Amino acid sequence: MDVSIIIPLYKGQKYIEPLLQTIQKNKELSQKELEVIFVNDYPDDIIQINHDDLNIHLCNNEKNVGIHQSRVHGLNQAKGQYILFLDQDDKITDDFIKSQLDHIQDGDLCIANGVMESSTGKCLIYKNERSQNYLEKQIGFIKVRDLIVSPGQCLIKKESIPSFWKENIMTVNSADDYMLWLLMIDQKCKFVVNHDVLYTHSYTGENVSGSIDQVHASNTEMLKLLKNHCQNVNINLLKRTIEYKYMMKKQGKLIPSLKNLDLFLYNTLYQLFWKGM
Repeated sequence: MDVSIIIPLYKGQKYIEPLLQTIQKNKELSQKELEVIFVNDYPDDIIQINHDDLNIHLCNNEKNVGIHQSRVHGLNQAKGQYILFLDQDDKITDDFIKSQLDHIQDGDLCIANGVMESSTGKCLIYKNERSQNYLEKQIGFIKVRDLIVSPGQCLIKKESIPSFWKENIMTVNSADDYMLWLLMIDQKCKFVVNHDVLYTHSYTGENVSGSIDQVHASNTEMLKLLKNHCQNVNINLLKRTIEYKYMMKKQGKLIPSLKNLDLFLYNTLYQLFWKGM
């Protein structure tokens, strides 16, 4: 099996057919063996899947366990050499799998460009190649923020997914993917980028990422889990970065920046030289 596509569902019946249509086109274009693993995290739903041309598995959680545990449930069933974690409302292009497999080479994680769309419009996730190439440095995940909008941008080598991520499940939804990238950095995995625009992330009222306080609570839980585990990630610096960004959203930029001048200067350089203002 080449690629396992893991898709947690929460009241997600309406998303299934559009996803399967796109995945079918990916299979045809890539000429690779794909499997689709749906994980139903809303036990009251009886999921109906009518599709004969794809290798599809359905896992029903006995109770609502959240996005992290649902992804791990799917991962435990996966047989693919590579993993793609999609959210139910994600969209990928018909050549996503082919392009990502072409680019990953000896990497552990391949990060594609994509589009963020909301009620106010659309924009590229990475507005230039320099900004996206910066991901390979990895330090920005510690001194700036989680620089990957969603796991749906990424193709992951299954054997590179850390056991710690599978065994330490987060209870507050949001930061489980951030924890995955940090753990991969800690075990010195290689990140590669793919400049092709292959993915669309929609911000809706259903996105947890819209809640500043919930994201912070999830980040705080992540820090507690990582505190005594990481050897190659500076957790104290990461904690300062997370608190700094949170307080800027709560208090404005001035006071938090004065208290964290090193982070302020680094983030200013990031905006000027890598992200591009």
